[in-house]
Formats: sequence, C-alpha cells, structure tokens
Amino acid sequence: MNQIKPKSVKKSASKIIVITGPTASGKTALAIKLAKKIDAEIICADSRIVYRGLDIVSAKPDIIEQDGVPHHLIDIKDPVGEPYSAGDFANDAKAVIEKIKEKNKPVIIAGGTWFYIKCLLDEKQLPEISADKELRDELEKYDNDTLWNMLKKIDPARAEEIHKNNKERVIRAIEMVKTLGDSVSSAERKTNDYDSIWFSNDFIEEKNRDALYKRIDSRVEIMVQNGLYYEWERAVKKYSRNEVLENTIGFREFFELQDGIYEDLNDAIKKIKQRTRNFAKRQITFFRSENKINIIKNEDEIIKFL
Repeated sequence: MNQIKPKSVKKSASKIIVITGPTASGKTALAIKLAKKIDAEIICADSRIVYRGLDIVSAKPDIIEQDGVPHHLIDIKDPVGEPYSAGDFANDAKAVIEKIKEKNKPVIIAGGTWFYIKCLLDEKQLPEISADKELRDELEKYDNDTLWNMLKKIDPARAEEIHKNNKERVIRAIEMVKTLGDSVSSAERKTNDYDSIWFSNDFIEEKNRDALYKRIDSRVEIMVQNGLYYEWERAVKKYSRNEVLENTIGFREFFELQDGIYEDLNDAIKKIKQRTRNFAKRQITFFRSENKINIIKNEDEIIKFL
C-alpha cells in the first residue's frame, strides 16, 4: 500500500478509478462524493449488490443515497440458479466501461469484492488465503463423496483436478471458493489491458481495526432495525432456500436459526456481527497485499491524482 504521492501518478482521463476496502469502511459514500465532483459513473463491484431483493443485507445504496450518480451492475440478477461469478462481473463490467467511455466520462469501480476487481483489472495469480477454522470444522463433518460433489457443484474444473479421497485438498478448494466468491479456474482465465489507479481509506490499516469493527457492529444493528429479518423471509418466500441465499452473511444465520443452531434471534445477530468482522479481516488481508493501493482520507485527495 502507498501513502499519498500525487506527483508520481501521471494525469490520465482514461484511468479507471478503483475505490475499495473492507465492508462498512465507507466506500460507497466516498465513491458518490467523488463521482459528483468529476462527473463520473460508478460500477459496483459487490457480490451481493448484483442480486434483486438483497437490499438491506448488502447495504445497497438506494436512489436517495445514489444522489443522481449513475450506478451500474445493481439489481441485475435474481438470487437463484448459478451464482454470479467473477467472470460474469468482468464481462458485464467491460461492456459498461465501454459505454461510459463513449460518453467521455470517468469510470469509478467501487466495492469490496476483491476477486471481482482483480478478475477485471489484474491477471495475477490468486493470493494465499488464510485458513477459515470455522468453515473447515464444518466441512470436516462430511464424508469424501459429499465434499467432492460439493466442490464439483461450485468449481467443476477444480474438482476434476483433485481426487475425491484427498479430503484435505478438497476442503481447501471449497474454502477458497467460498472465501473469494468464485472458482479458481474462472479467475485464472481472466486478463485485461485496463489502466487503473486504486484507492482506499485508512480503515485498511491495522491501527484502525477496532474502529472498523465498531462500525460493522453498528451497521448490523441498523440493518436489523431496518428489517433485515423480514427481508430474509421475503427472499425465501420468493426464491426458496438456495445456495446464494445460504451463502450470504446476514441470511445464512437466519437459516441456521431456523435449523435450531441458535437459541434465539439475538444469538443469530451476534453471529452475523462475528462473521462480518471475520470477513472484513480477510478482505484487509487481500487489500494489504496490493502495493498499488493509495491510502487517502477523502475524495479531494483522490482528485489530486487525476
């Protein structure tokens, strides 16, 4: 990661501006403020914002929050069938980028789904993924056939490369897909030639971890107050229980409550907070591995780079 060095960045209207960072760090608000000042359009890089009906759980910006700034790749798919992959995002985002550039307007990619952004803008290999003990303990309960079939469902190409009796590697492969939100094979195929410049606020830094966790806990409380549980009920009624809904933090815990894993709603909400904090921690690990990210405080500091 880099501290601010505006003079080291060449002025270029063609650069794609990336605003990223962990969940609840203020990416959306920052992107909107910047877009209004430079007349840009925003492409949302979030693995849940793409789905219809997942508004509260994904902290999706509503029409008022968008404040007149065009947003793309929001509400483009029902949360059913095959999950929206990083490859899908890259293909859709490329088409949107070309349309925005035809208007001679800047492009801002804003979101915390690291894998989506990397798939679109970078051809590097996947990073090392830290072990998720909770997920591994859960997967260890299944037999080899069940685990291999689980992997085959979410990453068929990877499943063909691993023998079903190699339980450790199968679990590791499942862990990578669930952590990154897409198949390994999908990411490895994606390359591009976009020129981009990356930014994040200082919530990406270790010294601000506690402050970020407090923001996460507060946001979960607000989501609950705004009807998170009822949004889950509506989604299940409309789309039935499925992989997308079950793998969404904030919905997964209500399924577990329904299954008798927790004693009451408060326990489920505590689990949402815990998993969201853990998710943010993994995001920070990814982002901190990127030495291209410039740490900024506000949109005016970004403008100095442009």
